[in-house]
Amino acid sequence: MRIRFGDLSARTGIPAKHLKKIEKGEWCDLPSGVYVKGFLKKYAQTVGLDEAEVAARYESEWNQICALPASLAGNQNLNRFDLLKNISLRKIFTAAAAVFVIGYVSWQFRVILERPDLNLENPPTEDVVSAEAVLELAGRVSPGAALTVNNDPVYPEESGDFKKSVELLPGLNVLEIKAVSRFGKESKIIRRVTFNP
Repeated sequence: MRIRFGDLSARTGIPAKHLKKIEKGEWCDLPSGVYVKGFLKKYAQTVGLDEAEVAARYESEWNQICALPASLAGNQNLNRFDLLKNISLRKIFTAAAAVFVIGYVSWQFRVILERPDLNLENPPTEDVVSAEAVLELAGRVSPGAALTVNNDPVYPEESGDFKKSVELLPGLNVLEIKAVSRFGKESKIIRRVTFNP
């Protein structure tokens, strides 16, 4: 008995697109195994085939044709995942390197454009009266800056701490403490010291 395709689809309840794939043996393009086994059972009953034999043939062919590509596809997905991980790591490394470079360049510009730090601990105020003929200047300057007191060089320690003894003349003494960075930026402090012997 020959059954037309449309009638076969109607009798089995199998959608026509799936029925075509069953008849062509395109097992890999069918839905999951539970649905296919139900379709095959209805198909075998309708056309008069042995259900167990149809199911066994399906299992055998599916394992030979579809199982291997599925595992390969899994490996491809795994490889894609590894590739994405590597790309992400590369992007993270590149971004970190870019942030480091930008930070370093910004820091260098800050060093170039910024005036050196200059702090004077002694004398602490701008106007000072002293009964001593020698005044001990003490403070801290940015390491690497050139330091002068009234244009006389002062050599600070590596930490930037400095001390300088200054001889005072009777009356008003104006002291200019100046720090100049290697890029020519300067900081200046003025102290007016009145020496009353």
